[in-house]
Order: sequence, then structure tokens, then C-alpha cells
Amino acid sequence: MVKAAVAMFVVSACSVVSAQQTIVLPAVSDNVQGVNGSVWATEVQIIKMDPDDNPTIRRLWVCLEDGGFADDPVTAPTWEMVRPERYARMLRLSGADLLVGTGATLGGVALEIEGGEVIVNARVADVSRGTMWEATPFGQGQLMATDGEPLIGPAHLPWLGGCLNIPCTFVPRENWNYYRNNIGFVNPNPEPLVLDGVALAFGEWPGVESSRELAPPGFPDSGERDTFTKILPPYGWLQFRWDSEQIYTYPGIFGDHPDLPSAAFLISLTPDSDLPYFAYASVVFAPDPQSGIPAFNDPLFIPARPGFVAPFDWE
Repeated sequence: MVKAAVAMFVVSACSVVSAQQTIVLPAVSDNVQGVNGSVWATEVQIIKMDPDDNPTIRRLWVCLEDGGFADDPVTAPTWEMVRPERYARMLRLSGADLLVGTGATLGGVALEIEGGEVIVNARVADVSRGTMWEATPFGQGQLMATDGEPLIGPAHLPWLGGCLNIPCTFVPRENWNYYRNNIGFVNPNPEPLVLDGVALAFGEWPGVESSRELAPPGFPDSGERDTFTKILPPYGWLQFRWDSEQIYTYPGIFGDHPDLPSAAFLISLTPDSDLPYFAYASVVFAPDPQSGIPAFNDPLFIPARPGFVAPFDWE
């Protein structure tokens, strides 16, 4: 797997673009190998609302792992939908099209569309089971918002998968997990960006109707939650596999009893500046390989939302 995270990206959401608008694709993949033999490929479909319009699509910037760039409007990759036939109303772009000139197979891309209203569908699918005419990806994929609205300030990823295998933190598994959690960041700025993350864990207890936020080890006297710090270069892109490294405990009368974060994780994010950025999670379900079920990846794209969610024991 590339960066352990690639397995699961993005995309297949739908948005309607009018006048001039920026579309952001935070995770673009050009036939990148993932776990369970998967191969992930991006396809973007741009459809004219009015068949008589002639939209122009131009790449604005591309964010890469080692740093990308803002495109020069004069030399930027550009696609024009100008065929005269009224039925010629769809433009299809692949990951290779979107990342042309970068030498990369992964990244984040922004497109500027003008000249008419269009519908934008973007998706990444596992093409290991084949494509149609070596183009259209077949397979499981993900949905992604493409409206181009960035985050500014603190934010949170509202759900990451809890560990349903037993015990998730005691016995790490290299090639699978019931839920593989991946986190992605895009920094569309000419300055670097630092993002800090802290995890809130939620667990269940037999016979208890509601789930609870779990306490970190050593609570209430001390304790550390899962945290991370990521530094993105100018026009930087990063997607990484995230695993819990803590043994959480059930608060209340079972305060010293270790518990699995079986319900969910929530990740709160804090940037070091007010620069705009994009953040998402990609949570992938895979079956227990001992179950006899054929291996597969079932991904879910989760965009970050504005606002910091504080752990229950923080003041």
C-alpha cells in the first residue's frame, strides 16, 4: 500500500456549478495500488446543464506530498467543451489528466469552471476488477464534496471507525482491520501549514443503552489521548493511515476497566494559522480474513466540519 493510506479515497459526489466556480478534489489517484490487491483510479465527469453552452475547465493548483504549485493561467492544463453537437455534453477526466505535468500519482487538485452551468461528478473506484474500454472505473468507490469551500481555524472529523476486531490496539494487523482509518490534508497556500489532532474515543458496554466517551489511560489523575502533528509544505498534500495507540478505559463505576473504542473516534483539528485548508477522513471496511469472505474494500469519505470538539475532561 502506498503510504498505508491510499486504499481509500474519494469520490463520487455531485455538485452543480454556475457562473465561475472553483471545484476542489482533495484526493486524486492515478491507478495507485492499495491493500487486498486494490487499484484506485479517479474519474471526474463534467456535464453541461445546457447543451448549447461551451464551458472551459482550467486547473488552478495542484497539491502534492513534497509540495505542489499554483498553475500559471496561461500554461495551465485546460479543457474546453466546444463540440457543436448538442449531445456532446460530457467531459471525462482521469487521475492522469488531473495530475498531468506533476510526475505524481497522488494529490489534491482545484479546477476553475466558467462558461455555463455544469454538473460535476467525481469518484475514485477500485479498478482491480476491470474497467469499461480501459477507461470507466468499475468497483467500489467513495463520495466526496467538491464545492471548494475550505476550512479556516479549528475543525473536526466527525466519525472514524472504531475497532470491532478484538482487541484492536493489542494486536495490530498489517494488511487489514475491520475499519482502516485514513486522514487527509490539503494545504492550498504558498506557506507551510501545521495541523494538530487529538482523538476522542467512544465505546459501548453490554447492557448499557448509550455509548460513552472513553477516558485516556491514567484518568482522572493523568492520561494521554491519541494525538498527532502534521506539517504540510506549501501546496502540500498528505494522506496517512491513523491507528489508535492508547488503551482507553470506561469512565464511571468501571473507571479502571479497559475498553475498546468500538463505537467510533472523533478527531479534533487545530491549525497553527488562519490559512484555508481542506481535511477529510477515508474509513474503509474490510472483512475478517479468517471469515472466508473474499477480500474487499468498502470505503466511506468523510469531510471535516468547522469547530473544535473538546474531550470531556478538558476545561
